[in-house]
Formats: sequence, structure tokens, C-alpha cells
Amino acid sequence: MTGSVRKRGATWTAYWWVTDADGKRVQRSKGGFKLKKDAQSHLTTVLAAIGDGTYTEVQDKTMTVAQFLRDHWLPAARTGATKSGAPRRASTVAQYEIAVEKWIIPHIGGVRLVALSPKQVESALTALAATGGKGGRPLSGRSCQLAHGVLKMALEYGVRAGYCQKNSASLVSRPGAKSREMACWTAGQAQAFLAAVANDALYAAWVLFLARGPRRGEVAGLRWADVDLEAGTLRITKTRVSIGGRVEESEPKTAAGRRTLHLDAGLVAVLRAHRKAQMQARMAAGPGWTETGYVFVREDGLPPHPEHFSDRFEVLCRRAGVPVIRLHDCRHTAVSLALADGTPVKVVQEMAGHSNPAITQGVYAHVMPGQHEAAGARLSGLLGLSG
Repeated sequence: MTGSVRKRGATWTAYWWVTDADGKRVQRSKGGFKLKKDAQSHLTTVLAAIGDGTYTEVQDKTMTVAQFLRDHWLPAARTGATKSGAPRRASTVAQYEIAVEKWIIPHIGGVRLVALSPKQVESALTALAATGGKGGRPLSGRSCQLAHGVLKMALEYGVRAGYCQKNSASLVSRPGAKSREMACWTAGQAQAFLAAVANDALYAAWVLFLARGPRRGEVAGLRWADVDLEAGTLRITKTRVSIGGRVEESEPKTAAGRRTLHLDAGLVAVLRAHRKAQMQARMAAGPGWTETGYVFVREDGLPPHPEHFSDRFEVLCRRAGVPVIRLHDCRHTAVSLALADGTPVKVVQEMAGHSNPAITQGVYAHVMPGQHEAAGARLSGLLGLSG
């Protein structure tokens, strides 16, 4: 492996030899370096890549970022596997497609792939953060992070496959994201809500959300085949989630997410009543009913869109006169109330489907109003200091 650097006019050029696809020795070069040491540094990098077998040459210097993402990277991502070797989830691919079509291509899709610079990537992310959301509103920090991560992953593939020679996204800092404050109801507020919605068609769902803390997709994907009212158990085996406006059904992401929830007598009674009401609705609908096996369905037997649970929950919160929180905050409420009541972290972790106790303790263990005072009073009592 040999190479050299030579001055051409006011700049320096690096030269090296490679073997082309026909087995012929051909010379390659890259110029425009203002300093000899920069040309030498580039040559050293190239020769090292040739030596360890990682050297690639750009196949099409006219290809745009949009062409690369649509015609090459996305097809590879759809058929490829994760690092663990498992097939990539449909919901994950759908997120990639959203990031590519809605966020990346509108900003840098027309840029030639080989000419894409870190500055252009940074400018695109800045623009997304300012006006990349719906209606020109700011795009959330999490979504900006997803856009950056997808572009970085795609360009890494591009370098390996010879579509480009550098990963400009890897040279740009990951966008920041503000942690969304997690709101929780007190036990009294949760009780008030459930009392106010006792006649709602989704009452059993609201009870599950607050009593066991499942995710929205887990409730939306729940089937009667996974509910054993005699044994008092409920298995989480499927999820129905909304990705880019379409619904995707798949299995929980982790082994911890595939779990069995234990139902007490109160929950069993609520679900029995819900099943009875569903059977009556089926009889009333007659041929207009479609049997799907889902626990929560519309009047025609088909499952509602997952977003319907969130929309309906907000309406009911306002009617009930309780603080309006996100549906996902019912999960935080359930976990926090369980921990505040002294339930062991391990038990709460398994109920919530967290992959490890650190998530349960560090993210969901919110201190409920008055808990600090109560803890202080108990400790003072142990020391004989209570008044």
C-alpha cells in the first residue's frame, strides 16, 4: 500500500492506489487541502482503511439524501434484523419512515449525499426544533432525537455500503429533550374519577389503567383469550399502537412487557360486568357485529383506535371535575400509589412490566402530596419525638 501527497498550485493533494472491480490497479486522489499535514492525515486514514478492509468508494456521487434513504436505506431497514438478530418490529420501521419522510427529507432531501455536511445536519435539526411539528409548531425534543438517530443510523449504513464516505450526523451533538413532567392523581382523585365514570362503556378500561397501570397499547390490544376470570389473571401478550396515523399490532418490546397481571375480586367483578354488557351489545347488533375477540370494542365489535382511549379520557376528566392528566399518567398514578402504600419495588416492577427496578424507582416513584410529612412524622415517632 503506497501513496503520496503533492502540491498542486496553492493546495495539496493526496494520491493512493487501489484495485478496482476488474482487478486493475488504479490511482485515486483527493485534493483541495490547504496544508500538507491535512493531506497527509487523509492519506494515512485511507491507507489504514485499505489495510483493514474497510475502504469503500462512493458508487454514485449524484445521489441525493432522499434517494439514498428511500431507495437504499429504508428497504434495508425493513428487511434487516436488530443487533440481537431478531426481526425488526413493524412499529419501529414505521417510526423510521416517519422520521425520513416528515422530518429529514423536507430539510435535506435534495442535498447530494456525498456533499452532506455536519453544518447542514445541524441546521436541519435546528429548523425541526423550531417549526417541525404540526402546523409549523416546534417539534418535541424526543422527536428531534429520533430524527437525528435515524439519520445517524442511515449514514452509518451508507458508509459501510459505499454510498458515502463519512457520517455527518455522528459529528453533530444529539439534540436535547426536556423531561416531561409526570402528573399523578391522589387516591382520592382517582376514586372520584372512577365514581364519576361508572356508567361509561369503557369503565373497565379506566379501572385497569388506575388499578394495574398497563400501557395504552396493552389495553387496546387485550383479548378475552388472555383473560382468565376464574383464575383471576390477565396476560399481556399483544399491543395495538398508533404510528403515524396507522395502527400496528405486535408483541410487547421486552420480555418484562410480556407478563401476567393478577386480578383481585373487585377487578374480576368489573370485567365480568363488562363482558356481560359486551355480549348484550353483540345480540343487539345482530349481523352488524364483527367478532374480533378484543376486550374493548366499539358498538360494531371492532376495536377502537388507540387514540380513542386518550381522547375519551380527557373528556371524562373534565366532566368528573378532577385535574386533567394524560392517560399515560394513570400508569404513573398506579405505580406511585402502590409504592406509597408500601408495595415492594420488585412486585410493582413486575406489575408495570419494567425491565429493571431502577426504572420503577428512578422514573415512576413520584412522591405523593403529604408523603414527606408522613415519613417525617413516622421517623420522629420512632425516635420518641412526636408531640
